[in-house]
Amino acid sequence: MASCSCCPAFRPRYKRLVDNIFPSVQSEGLVRSEMEKLTYYAVSAPEKLDRIGDYLARRLTRDIARKRDQSVFVAMEALNQLLLACHAQQINLFVESFLKMVATLLESDNYNFQALGTNSFEKFSKIEEDTASYHRRYDFFVSKFSAMCHSNEENLSIRRKIQLHGVHGLRGVIRKTVSDELQVNIWEKQHMDKIIPSLLYSMQNSQEKNPSDAASDVEQPSTLAEESLRELLSRAAFSNVSAAIYPALAHMDNHELWAPDNSFAIKSFKIIMYSIQGQYSHVIVKLLLDHIDTHDNNDQPIRASILKVLCAIVPIPASTAIGPSVIDVFNRLSQHLRISAESTNQKTFQTALIETTGVLSSVVPDYQKLEAMSFYINRALEAISDHDLREATTADLNYSSLLLQCIQQISKTYRINTLSSLSSSLLEPLLKITLNVGPNDRLIAQNVLLVLLDKNNNRTKLKLVNSESDIDQLGLVSSTASKQDCEFLDQRLHSIYLWLYECFTLEDNSTDNFQALYKLVSVLCLSVMSADVILELCRIVLAAQNSVVENSGESFQVDSNQQTMQLLSSTAACILVLAHLSAVPEFQHYANQVMLERNSVAPQIMPSFTPGRKRLNNTLLDSSSLSKIVFSSTLISDSLRGRGGFNVEKLSQPLASYQIDTVSADGHRGPVDIESINIEFPINKEAPSMTAVGVKPVEAITYQYFKQLLNKPPISRKEQIEINSKVAEHIKSVPFEQLMAERPPDPCVITRNWINQVREAEDFTTEDDDGLDALHFPSIYAY
Repeated sequence: MASCSCCPAFRPRYKRLVDNIFPSVQSEGLVRSEMEKLTYYAVSAPEKLDRIGDYLARRLTRDIARKRDQSVFVAMEALNQLLLACHAQQINLFVESFLKMVATLLESDNYNFQALGTNSFEKFSKIEEDTASYHRRYDFFVSKFSAMCHSNEENLSIRRKIQLHGVHGLRGVIRKTVSDELQVNIWEKQHMDKIIPSLLYSMQNSQEKNPSDAASDVEQPSTLAEESLRELLSRAAFSNVSAAIYPALAHMDNHELWAPDNSFAIKSFKIIMYSIQGQYSHVIVKLLLDHIDTHDNNDQPIRASILKVLCAIVPIPASTAIGPSVIDVFNRLSQHLRISAESTNQKTFQTALIETTGVLSSVVPDYQKLEAMSFYINRALEAISDHDLREATTADLNYSSLLLQCIQQISKTYRINTLSSLSSSLLEPLLKITLNVGPNDRLIAQNVLLVLLDKNNNRTKLKLVNSESDIDQLGLVSSTASKQDCEFLDQRLHSIYLWLYECFTLEDNSTDNFQALYKLVSVLCLSVMSADVILELCRIVLAAQNSVVENSGESFQVDSNQQTMQLLSSTAACILVLAHLSAVPEFQHYANQVMLERNSVAPQIMPSFTPGRKRLNNTLLDSSSLSKIVFSSTLISDSLRGRGGFNVEKLSQPLASYQIDTVSADGHRGPVDIESINIEFPINKEAPSMTAVGVKPVEAITYQYFKQLLNKPPISRKEQIEINSKVAEHIKSVPFEQLMAERPPDPCVITRNWINQVREAEDFTTEDDDGLDALHFPSIYAY
């Protein structure tokens, strides 16, 4: 029996139809009429599709081996037309033959065959199949197209074309798989580790354009790769985002794209941030923060560069960039600050951390800014409050300083609506830390407080003034306390008053510190405008002024101390503003008169004194002349007397430079004035003294004693232990009658210092240590 090749009539019809599409002369190309017959047959008999595909695949393999290039092109063109025309259920088996042919073309060394296979695969990727394939895999195509993207062909023009076809192929794989859950999971690590770096590599080499390509406007791999990356990430679900980001981070590491130039890293992550869904953007932030930990502390430029990338992409999706765990993000940054504070060569990284904190805070609501500031200020206070500031380590001081700078960055974008939004967890630590740090850090804390109290954005308008007319030109805006602010005024305003006095009288204040205090006094009065606030602030400022002039004796030398001059200048500016805000002509006239006299007698203590101006050196003033250039509480009281709302009696009351903690009825601790408490200490001259063991006799507890305690440096831990031991030994050794004679008759009037010493000596605890009423005294002191 003759073979089928010798007897075409006995060959199956599909084979004859396939053979007929090939021309007798290769250069003529596909026979169109015969191709129409083959297409009609395939559509009419779809069960033959798999055999047609298999036969075409065998012919293509044979033609490649025999180097019949034209026949190869004809076979692929026929396959492409059949794919477009047929959509029957049996198409899956035909596609398997098609993919086998594409793989054969891609494996060849002929660049033209690789291009042919890529083009066919891309056309196939655009076809929407009616039936799903559960067993089809694209592993080979991912690997091959990725390798083409990394082509190292010596000919630059051919390399560009190969890379371009590689990107086309990857885009085809993405389109065919990313939206079909029944296909291979393209988000698996083995696929993402090839696709993402290949696309980034194609984007990275955009600078190496062939001049001829640029002139002819040829499609560039970088442009196509960017489009493909956007298309891939736009379809990423929450569980898939990290799978695409890890390879991107690894690519930046492997190609050293973080430093010194991180422009490509910024560009890439901007594309990523714009492409993914907005609700997933916080994952990018978290992964970048995690990636910083993978680099050693010595890799400061890389770590700083990653933070710069973070700063560039965070504003893109607005508030969703940080996600629900805002404090966790700021905690991560504070941990990096803690580590960097222990090194001396981390300035670049620290600056980047501070900048990142500000950028991250700019995209969150104001209430979360307050939470972040509260978190940082408490961390800063913890760093220096565990021990004496003079004994604090350099790392602790650096850490607290860095945290204060972070708070300042956060405050730059904070917009205050009501003062009541300030919680005690933010305000109280901020006030406390200001008194325990140096002038530079104190200035940062003062500026933060200035932002938190400025309801009308007056801080940018305030300048030092010399007269009433200067204030009119500032354009200040005032507002009365709203209903929401009343709670703030009742609970926290007094703390700020006493804090202002303490800040004015600190001995290491700089010029900037005094100017910040002037602005704070002005802003506070402008934000909660009332007669009581004006009087209380006058009282504070006058007390600060008198702290340097009351003890001057018969004469006062103006140039004796730079600190004194700055204090007198800033307090004078405060009085001018308060007089202006009082709207009382007599008060305003008196303030102007004092400033005119001061300008002629001692211009060096004018608020806006310029260094180049002529000054009277070593100005020595007697008490009469001094009274004309400083402000008098009596004269201010006279100018305000009879005016509605001004209780001038307050100005005559002395101001305590310290505060006593009391417990209100609701259990909250609040500061009070010393004059609001009347404590009587019964004097028993016959009672033995306990001064030898560290307890002051009641007759020696005076105002001066408390003032000395405030100015006295704190004792060390070792000295405290010795004092406690002496007190404990005294209690154990003396008779009970002597102990009863030594204690005051009423435990409520005993000094807090004595209570604490006895309590530590006895080593007993209290159930509620919020106030004197809650103390449980030892049994030996019970009635």
